[in-house]
Amino acid sequence: MKNDKIKSYAKLNLALNITGKSSTLHKIESIVAFVSLHDQILIKKIKSKSHIISFIGEFSKNISKKNTVSKLLQILDQKNLLKQTKFEIKINKDIPNRAGLGGGSMNAANILKYLIKKKFIKVNKKEIKNICQLIGSDVILGLKSTCSILHSKNEIRYFKNCKKFYTLIVKPNFGCSTKDIYSKVKKF
Repeated sequence: MKNDKIKSYAKLNLALNITGKSSTLHKIESIVAFVSLHDQILIKKIKSKSHIISFIGEFSKNISKKNTVSKLLQILDQKNLLKQTKFEIKINKDIPNRAGLGGGSMNAANILKYLIKKKFIKVNKKEIKNICQLIGSDVILGLKSTCSILHSKNEIRYFKNCKKFYTLIVKPNFGCSTKDIYSKVKKF
């Protein structure tokens, strides 16, 4: 089987507010835009006992074996939604890690969207929301890569005629862990 190609666009939070915390994740409100910077995902069905996930490219270093893509596949396997089907996924990372651009979350979202579109999995909207929430609070935004507002109750409002922005993204030589930054927030 040949590889299918997916573009996974970087997400830019134009505004972000942490409104509370559930048992595992922080609840956020955010105004979001997507930029042309993207990771390239190659995916194909394979005959194997396990999924194969690899990362290449400039920003592929230090990506843990436990990442959003492996978490997505683990959840789908646990729910038996893939029915023993396994995939080889190769991600060319052009979105910097630990830059607040949602690279990993958007990778998981776009793979989930692909699996639904190609009918490898059959899920309703409630199940999709649940799967996204198990991975990360911003994953749901990647299912429709367009300007939107994410409300704290995980409701999304999409903009119909969003103005295009020219965006200059500057990435310093250090990164920040979203988990570490969120852990410092004490008042909601």
